[in-house]
Amino acid sequence: MNTMWDWLAQNSSLVQASVGGITALVWVFYLQILVMGLRRQRRTEILIHLGGSQGLDARTFISNLGFEPIYILEIILTIWSSDGARETFIADRTEIAKEDLSSPSAKTFQGPLKSGKLVDIGSIEDLLQRARRNTAEEIQLKEISRVELKVAAISAASTAIVAAKRQFYTECENEECRIRPKTLYATQIRSWWGRHNTKRQLQAQLKQ
Repeated sequence: MNTMWDWLAQNSSLVQASVGGITALVWVFYLQILVMGLRRQRRTEILIHLGGSQGLDARTFISNLGFEPIYILEIILTIWSSDGARETFIADRTEIAKEDLSSPSAKTFQGPLKSGKLVDIGSIEDLLQRARRNTAEEIQLKEISRVELKVAAISAASTAIVAAKRQFYTECENEECRIRPKTLYATQIRSWWGRHNTKRQLQAQLKQ
């Protein structure tokens, strides 16, 4: 026992340095957990999903599964057909007459979406109707191969653009159309380039 105490006394500096190093490592570990938790709380998670049907009457939902509220800035619909890709903005409900709206705010889907909440933005047919009105083009269902929905928003934790997108295949036969998602869930746009491209799309809309 005396030998151990003698050794500790002789190597007190080394022991103190070792204890200090271990303590520092513990603090770094807990700090990393804290930072990861904060990042997770601030990270957005926007879902885009269909429900109720696999046809054109399927309802389209946008859900906010992040910890913070978001504000939906715009919904961008891209349609691929034999003529190429067409892009239009469909947050405004142009397929419904003003007198049929329950309130002025019901004219658009732009607005806040709380954590854990969802919003029904209409059926696939509704979205295509908006695209037809916005582009003044007759879009034939049988010519559509796939569509993409992109939701652009701002989070409560940051003023930077956040976004998510999801693609759906359209398969039409004998005037019956089936909508099939390309991926299991929406792709979150987190990269600088992806967010910059989304911001560029929104800025281009302002110039139209």
